[in-house]
Amino acid sequence: METILMFSADKRTPADLFITGLFQNGRFVKELKLLDPVFAKDAESVVQKGRLIGKFEETLSFYHSGYQEAPEVLLLGLGDRKSYSAARFRQIIGVAVKAVKGRKINRVRILLDSFLDGKLRLQEAVPLLTETACLASYEFDKYKKKDKDEEKAGKKKTLEILVTKKQGRETLYKGIERARIIANATVFARNLINEPGNVINPQTLAAAARQLALSKKIHCKIFGLADLKKLKMNGILAVNQGSVTPPALIVLEYGNRFKGKGTICLVGKGVTFDTGGISIKPSKDMEVMKSDMSGAAAVISVLGVIADLRLPLHVVGLAPAVENMAAQNPQRPGDIIRMLNGKTVEVRNTDAEGRLILADALAYTERYRPKAIIDIATLTGSCAATFGDKAIGMLGTSERLMARVKRAGEETGERCWQLPLWEDYAKSIKGDHSDLSNIGGPYAGTITAAIFLKEFVPDNIPWVHLDIAGTAWCDKSRFDCVKGATGVGVRLLTRFLSDWK
Repeated sequence: METILMFSADKRTPADLFITGLFQNGRFVKELKLLDPVFAKDAESVVQKGRLIGKFEETLSFYHSGYQEAPEVLLLGLGDRKSYSAARFRQIIGVAVKAVKGRKINRVRILLDSFLDGKLRLQEAVPLLTETACLASYEFDKYKKKDKDEEKAGKKKTLEILVTKKQGRETLYKGIERARIIANATVFARNLINEPGNVINPQTLAAAARQLALSKKIHCKIFGLADLKKLKMNGILAVNQGSVTPPALIVLEYGNRFKGKGTICLVGKGVTFDTGGISIKPSKDMEVMKSDMSGAAAVISVLGVIADLRLPLHVVGLAPAVENMAAQNPQRPGDIIRMLNGKTVEVRNTDAEGRLILADALAYTERYRPKAIIDIATLTGSCAATFGDKAIGMLGTSERLMARVKRAGEETGERCWQLPLWEDYAKSIKGDHSDLSNIGGPYAGTITAAIFLKEFVPDNIPWVHLDIAGTAWCDKSRFDCVKGATGVGVRLLTRFLSDWK
């Protein structure tokens, strides 16, 4: 959905649908009466009769050929002013977009003034609306056959953001453009993740990253099978050895000229399909395991975003890409492998594969001497069991770095919650015949996985691990995402990097 900013003083023709909001037991904004007095009179009459009181997500439609802004008007309940927030605003915009998707219309106009209060300012609301409208209108339907009516209805819809204040016009335009860039990057990540496993594998994911790098003019290096063997990245090699498709380590680098300010490394898990290997997963919902490369998709997308935003940073994104299959010569439970940093790992469960490929990538970051490392991965079912789809599990070695990440999460709606990384848990991953085991005991799986990763983080480098196992995929549609990939991490990491000093 394309967004356009317009002002009440601008000349305009009627749209197909006009949307305005009403707080619970509140009054219509005075701007509405000036813009469309006929509708304002009808709406006030309806409210007086109690047909709508403005409860959160309450809706009511009007139709009259004499209305000025559009013949059809949708009135949205915003709920109690006391509980109104940016998060609530996102949700109500999602409700509006859902209503628009069900109508055969092309131009929608929304009176933004009616959605504002003291907590939500115009400069904040415009980019939030732009971003949410883009994400809420997203569909992954490239493999669906469309009839002629659907093709006509599929014409791209335009959302006209109508405001009455003239101040800060340039700031608002910049906010829209920034929001559009970030939302499109999130959509790019969603598209990568939603592609089936027979389309996206380690090689095609690497090709997509290379193409993105070419379009954004950022440096891209793809380490292939021979390179990985030469580097002794045996974690990546061992996980992928059951697949007929070669693995890859994708390395994207942006802002080399800013290296003097320090380097930030982002590492994303890229298991393009995860059967579990010999420790095979149950068949129920296994098709969702195409999303096990959500961390890699987020990192690749974020490198594109920061190039578009021209952030004055040196950022290196690493995405180890593999398929975890049980064909040809898969790794076996009990195998012992020597990792890039020299430590040995006994594979007690081949379905705990993500930490093995991340371990090699984390160890590789040492050559960049980064000021900070953040990895993002659909790593443990324990995290999904703990937080559901409401929060990202966060662990790390730097309270200051975690506070920055958490703040970025609160601002973007991709919230993070910290779990302990106490040394008390370390004994659970000690190996019997090797330095380490790739799984701990039956409990605290998210924590013991992070403890394992910590063994491969370069010494004294601040590091944060983000477990997105519960937040990377929607099992059912929500206000800003249809069932499928969420693209989580793109907005979070972009905000984090934008605030970096």
